[in-house]
Amino acid sequence: MRLHPSAYVLALATVALHLAFCHRFGYYRDELYFIDCAKHLSWGYVDQPPLVPFYTWLTAPLGYPVWALRFLPGVLAGVTVLFACAIARELGGRGFAQTLTALTIVLAPGLIGIAYGLSTEMLSPAAWTALIYLTIRLVNTQDRRLYIPIALVVTVAMYSKYSIAGCAIALAAGLLLTGHASLLRSRLLALGVALTLALLLPNAIWQIAHGLPMLEVIHNDQLNRHALANGMADESPNRWINALYMFGLQFAYNNPLFAPVWVWGLVALWRAQPYRFLCVAYLLLLGVLIWTIGRGYYIQGFYPALFAAGAVAIERALAARPGWLRPALLAAVFVAGLPMFPLSLPVLSLPAYMAYERAIGLSRPAPPDGRSHLINPMFADQLGWKTMTQTVGGAYWSLPPAQRRITAVFADRYAYAGALDFYGPRYGLPTAISPNNQYYLWGTRGYSGRSMLAVGATDYYLLLRWFGSVRQIAVYRNDYRWMLEGPLPIYICTRPRVPLAVMWPAFKYYGL
Repeated sequence: MRLHPSAYVLALATVALHLAFCHRFGYYRDELYFIDCAKHLSWGYVDQPPLVPFYTWLTAPLGYPVWALRFLPGVLAGVTVLFACAIARELGGRGFAQTLTALTIVLAPGLIGIAYGLSTEMLSPAAWTALIYLTIRLVNTQDRRLYIPIALVVTVAMYSKYSIAGCAIALAAGLLLTGHASLLRSRLLALGVALTLALLLPNAIWQIAHGLPMLEVIHNDQLNRHALANGMADESPNRWINALYMFGLQFAYNNPLFAPVWVWGLVALWRAQPYRFLCVAYLLLLGVLIWTIGRGYYIQGFYPALFAAGAVAIERALAARPGWLRPALLAAVFVAGLPMFPLSLPVLSLPAYMAYERAIGLSRPAPPDGRSHLINPMFADQLGWKTMTQTVGGAYWSLPPAQRRITAVFADRYAYAGALDFYGPRYGLPTAISPNNQYYLWGTRGYSGRSMLAVGATDYYLLLRWFGSVRQIAVYRNDYRWMLEGPLPIYICTRPRVPLAVMWPAFKYYGL
């Protein structure tokens, strides 16, 4: 792609920033889970396609270090910038438009957050932006051969997260509804669809063979929406309350001060008949996410294209204005993006970051102790996993030797299971069992249930139902994790009413 030099400079800058700071804290819950999934490679998993576990497996010879897990997401942040600038160029944008596009993407909190950690979303911004770019090229050139690279982009992205299928369908619907129906009457489109379906067949077979567990994950995810510890909420199981949160998050995730750029882009796309299909596709996606009680970041992959469209519209509006307005606007965008940057990428040490939260009024003294706590849930989730495992190890080794030999370590959610499996060997813990997501399919690992060390409070009432004795023997506390969860109880469960394998289905939970 022949782009303005600023596009390459800013793309390299965002990659460099991510690689420099991504490993400052530690693993977050999903990354620990991916490590366990990587040890059981498969064509599918209960709650995800296989690409992220496969990428995690590639880091195994290095010992799964945080920097290696986050290397690819950091690089993809730069790829997103380049494809967005290519969209700006395709829409007629020159140097200023491409620079403004790159700058807004580099500093948009939602896009920074996706690129910060390894997740199933890692490909979404780059792949969605590439898909939109190719679709614009299809409209501009009428070259149906582009359906083949479009099919390949969709296929690769679906092996990371299925949501790009929604983007592709919305783009097709947008083309159909805005006068581009002739583009959809193509044998190459049919070939592209067939190619995608054929390449996705192994994963589809896995999901079907296991009863389409992803549907259960989505359903439970819709129902399991809770506020954080300080009462702050950005999602709800109620469709219309969740829609209000989702609407607000579109501005928060993309920096409220950047809203004029992408909103202007949306309006400009509607006014430009050849590209109106993009506006229609975005609105369709937003409507689907509202109806399905989706999360606000699910549509984040669309915003690089909207920033590009807005940047082009602004460039045209400034064409007859004084020349100094352009660098002044770029400087203003840079300054406007700086305050939210430390909230998305840990460029500050933990003490400095917590001071920053207090300085901007984000963290305030709160009950029950009247102290200021770490508010950022993404940062909080990277702290304390090792000490949690150490606490569980202490409880495990406090048991009599004869009992310890038959004791299963049960984690009620995948986050605890992943941490216990990663850090557990250094504290002499056996491999954990869990009824959550992929761990459920890995089963009880031969434990009878005569003695079980249960970590977490979510399944407490089920433990009381299936065991004659449930006794708390330890608790783990970590003030840094206050925003996410309170004290973590650890129980010793004995006198099972039936063997563990028999009660196992009652504990099954697919979802977060």
